[in-house]
Amino acid sequence: EEEEEEEEPSGDDEDDAANASNPHGIILPPSLASRNIRPLVAYLREPSREEGSRSCRRLRSDPLLPLIPGILHGSDPTASPPIYSHEPSSKLSVKTPWFEIQREIDRHHYDHFTSRVYALTVFRAEDAHVGYHKSLQNAAQRSEKQIAYHVDQDAMTVTSARTPSALDVEMANLPKERTPLLENVLVIPSDLQLHPVAHSAFCLNYRRYHPTKPIRLPLRPINEEESPAIKRGGFLLMVNKFVECLVEEGAVIPEFIGVECAGLRAKDV
Repeated sequence: EEEEEEEEPSGDDEDDAANASNPHGIILPPSLASRNIRPLVAYLREPSREEGSRSCRRLRSDPLLPLIPGILHGSDPTASPPIYSHEPSSKLSVKTPWFEIQREIDRHHYDHFTSRVYALTVFRAEDAHVGYHKSLQNAAQRSEKQIAYHVDQDAMTVTSARTPSALDVEMANLPKERTPLLENVLVIPSDLQLHPVAHSAFCLNYRRYHPTKPIRLPLRPINEEESPAIKRGGFLLMVNKFVECLVEEGAVIPEFIGVECAGLRAKDV
């Protein structure tokens, strides 16, 4: 009898499993998830305490929950009521958990990260807590590292007991539900600034997205091995790595646009 090969879990399946293991994970409605849109979480910045260079530096250096400052801006005439960029209320100061940004950068790299559409959910500033961004699997791994052993020499037994940390106590007191201020706002990450040495996110803004706004989609060559010129040692010179496109409302937003290279000869344009 032939044995059936087990299929390797895809990236989307791993994300679904991670969301299922996190009771506070954001689950998008099927109308957005089917369009290749992924969720992001941000928090409002307090105008009196979290503005300016020193306050932003303090947000980034938090050991438990580093937060990356930025703003949400841009117009959206399709919203109800419509939002226009010249209105002061269209700009919101936000802070995004470093975990959220780095997860998407690891998945799509720096350039492609700023060419994707995300559904941004914004919560209040006081709702920011590291417990909302930790899965049950991470909590279990943390529990294994905090086990203390007691040796009873008379009875020749060893017993183990987990010692709760301050973070565990705070996570136990987390409210099960929190009400978002803005939910599933379609945005495109922009103005991503990286630390010159650590290459970690330093600042990240968001631009509102709607179907009448063009989006930069990356170009990716395909079937390069079928090109006679590349087989003889030639190479492909990409003059433009992105192209601006309009995606119809309700349509799937592609990851990239494939450039067919089969039959490509030397000096072809």
